[in-house]
Amino acid sequence: MTCPACDHYVTIEDWNDDEPFNCPNCNTLLKLVTDEGGYRGASEKSLEIQEED
Repeated sequence: MTCPACDHYVTIEDWNDDEPFNCPNCNTLLKLVTDEGGYRGASEKSLEIQEED
């Protein structure tokens, strides 16, 4: 999966973990999001940039 901030490939180890993590290339805070009503099928996974609190 590619990082939306830097377009480098990010390896996802646990596809069920929705905790935010940092991109290893650009250090942007990312979160794995599951869209269960997507156009492409039952569930579609994507990376989203998270705002830091």
